[in-house]
Formats: sequence, C-alpha cells, structure tokens
Amino acid sequence: MIKHIVFFKLSEEGMKQQDVIVEMLNDLKCSIPYIRALEVGVNFADEERAFDLSLTVVLDDKEALFNYAIDDKHVEFVTFVKSLDTHTKVVDYEIEKEKPTTEFGNASIIKKANIYFEGNVTSRTVIQENGERKTLGIMMPGNYTFGTEDAEHMEIIAGHVEVEIKGEEGNMEIIKGGSYFEVPANSSFDIKVLEPTDYCCTYIK
Repeated sequence: MIKHIVFFKLSEEGMKQQDVIVEMLNDLKCSIPYIRALEVGVNFADEERAFDLSLTVVLDDKEALFNYAIDDKHVEFVTFVKSLDTHTKVVDYEIEKEKPTTEFGNASIIKKANIYFEGNVTSRTVIQENGERKTLGIMMPGNYTFGTEDAEHMEIIAGHVEVEIKGEEGNMEIIKGGSYFEVPANSSFDIKVLEPTDYCCTYIK
C-alpha cells in the first residue's frame, strides 16, 4: 500500500478559493475509483511554518500512484491550484497492508443474531477488548441496500460481490474473497451478492 501526502501553502488568492480547493480534493475520491482512502485536513495552527491544507491518499501500489498522478481529474485539480500560485510539499511512502486476522482474542460476542432481508443476511456482533465493534456474517445471493451510521470497513473473507456506494454511482466495485471495501459514515451502499459470502465488518468511529 502507498500513502501519498501533500501539504499546501496557499497564496492570498488561494485562501479565497480554499473551500473550492477542499471540495475538489474530496471529489477526487468519487471520481477516481481505485483510491482506497482520502482525507483532507484544514490547518488551525497559527504558526508561520504551518501549511494551510493537507491531503492524504491511500493507494494499492506504485502503479496506482502513477495512474493517479496522470488521471484527468487529478491533473485538472493540479492545474487549478498552480494557477493560484500554491506551493506544495509531498511525501510518498509504502505502508504494510494490514493482514486479515483469522480470530479475535479477549472479545465478547452478543448472543442475539442480527437478521436482515428475511434471513438472507445474518451476523453476530463482536466487541473487542478496546471497545471496537465488528460484525461477522453471511450473505446469501441477492441484491441488498444497507445504510451506514459509522464508517465501515467491509472485509470479504470468502465469496463474490459487486458494490456501488452512494455518491459513486457508476463506479461498481467487484470484490472477491481476500479483499475489502470501505463506506463513509451516514451513507449507504448497494450490494449484489453473487455467491454465499462470508464477511467481517468493522465499524470506524
């Protein structure tokens, strides 16, 4: 996995366009489907050395980083911020992809099952020692829509699904066993389950 971090020092004209810049950065996640995660930070430190904005993008590998750099939407953004005399600094580095765990230690399991869609989707809640909440479940073939309150990291342990996240219509992701997808808080996603699918959902506060 690659983490790509950019710091932005805005000119006087850039500060006038700060909201537009932030909106354009957040839109990259919807426009570039292979971005795994994206976060925009707005600085509040009142120091001369401080930058005004930061962008953190997580991508699968160096090839994805190269494709991100030349993507039309990214190039459009870069052209815009350069026109505002924006100064940037960048850091790119590799991070170890989190290895999926096969068991949980020191966890509590809620006995009562969560049952959805007339029993076609079932799960049980696991609460780890640090308070992190997960659900382990099975989805039978079918089409379902789920809403989210917290952000979710959905690991597909075994099976085959197609996922479309609200706000990213037209960007259908194909997810098979051993991979995952993520959904932001207060959103929803449509999922087409093509074969019985074993999953683990982690809820992110």
